[in-house]
Amino acid sequence: MNKAIKYKIVAYVVVFFLLLLMPQGIYKTSQIQKIAIVSGIGIDRNADELEVSVSILVPKPSSNYSPKQVVSSSKGKTICDAIDSIELKIGKELGLAHCYIIVLGDDFVQKDISKDLDYLMRSNIMGNNSAILHTDKKAKEILEANSLQSEQNINNLQNIAKYNQEHYHSSNTNLINFFNDYLDCHRSTVMGSITLEEKQTSGQGGQNTQNSSSTQQQNSQPQGEKNISNNGEAIVIKNGVKIAKLTKEEIGYFGWLDTKSQNGYLEIDDFFDEKLKNAKITLKLKHEKANFDASLNSQTPIIKASISFECFVENIMDDDGYKKSIHDYILTPAFKEKIKEKIDDQTNKALSLSKEYNFDIIGIYDIFNKKYGKKWKEYLSTLDNPDDYIQHLIITTSVSMESKF
Repeated sequence: MNKAIKYKIVAYVVVFFLLLLMPQGIYKTSQIQKIAIVSGIGIDRNADELEVSVSILVPKPSSNYSPKQVVSSSKGKTICDAIDSIELKIGKELGLAHCYIIVLGDDFVQKDISKDLDYLMRSNIMGNNSAILHTDKKAKEILEANSLQSEQNINNLQNIAKYNQEHYHSSNTNLINFFNDYLDCHRSTVMGSITLEEKQTSGQGGQNTQNSSSTQQQNSQPQGEKNISNNGEAIVIKNGVKIAKLTKEEIGYFGWLDTKSQNGYLEIDDFFDEKLKNAKITLKLKHEKANFDASLNSQTPIIKASISFECFVENIMDDDGYKKSIHDYILTPAFKEKIKEKIDDQTNKALSLSKEYNFDIIGIYDIFNKKYGKKWKEYLSTLDNPDDYIQHLIITTSVSMESKF
């Protein structure tokens, strides 16, 4: 066999294998054609049915990556039934791996949500770090409002969910945290609450504020569209059911009792000393955190909270309406005492709210159980209702502040 024939045979074999492989590569269905990428889930309750809405990313050609978002929804007895119905409607499987937000409608949280969310928790195609938010509107409306601005800011809802992440006690509620609290049986969950507003507003809350540029980025929307707004409000969920809604000021009170380091602001009104009259002073706080020491004296649970932070004087406004130079002002003992009084007042209000609604969002049960164990259980057995331990709690505070200019 001469070389020319060998070359022809080799060429025919190569062409044959190329013809076998090329159709598979060209005509094979792509993942994007089979799977719809879900960025957010909304859950509402209508009578005995659940309405599940999903925000689906729809890629489109553009100079910068700005996919469109469309919302599809369906009803079912369970979340699983509703998701199956959506998949049949759109003809694709829902890909939940990139779902970063779960929005719960107010009707949904009026009953135990644990059994329904258990499906998402156990799903092996969904991450457990998805942030969970409550809304006083329909969850579907939140997703629809978010989809209208998706081209301008694909992560708008995610930004709002993380808004004031360093400041709010409710900032890190996700599936894992919720079920950790739920299975703890004693600890309640604080969940951030968002809403829709007709005009542009700035979300703020508690003892903290946010700079204007960040606020505009997170809350801005085109004129004529509803604003998704995080005003710092939150709900408290106990045993899987909403039991209270806290205002931005009320949720701010619990920030002093947070064991995680956080930043924030504190305003002191009507302050008098040798240099100032009826002054309003704004302080910037850094690395604010609390350490707890528990004691069970005379069968009374007592928490001593040692609160520490760095303190920066950011603004001083005297009663004459003029700003004072912060560089000429040193924190006096009288002013430090005023700060201590403010903190005591807010921690007492936090304790009063805990007793009013009988919830434990600080982890009081775990603190005493870890330190006293059997003795703590014996104390609970002396109560008419062991779940009422929070009603007998006393909290005292000591404040350590470092002044910086």
